[in-house]
Amino acid sequence: MTDPAFARHDHAACIHDATVAAETACRSSGAQLTPVRRRVLELLLESHRALGAYDVLARLDAEGLGSQPPVAYRALGFLVDQGLAHRIERLNAFVA
Repeated sequence: MTDPAFARHDHAACIHDATVAAETACRSSGAQLTPVRRRVLELLLESHRALGAYDVLARLDAEGLGSQPPVAYRALGFLVDQGLAHRIERLNAFVA
């Protein structure tokens, strides 16, 4: 029997569902999930590994959403503060 954690799934649907849940949680707490914060969350959700802030920044820059390190660090800090992402200290990286 296949472990359900490793069963095939629609990754796009998982990302969508997690993003909707994040929007709901932010709305409930009065926090604002801005377009940049939302995109950073999506980047973390899309990745199958932990991402460093500069990995996130490179993607944001390529998409025209910001090229300065504070853009990525502020968005990541917000997501961590809201419980939507976790910082892996040992790797200095983030996961959703």
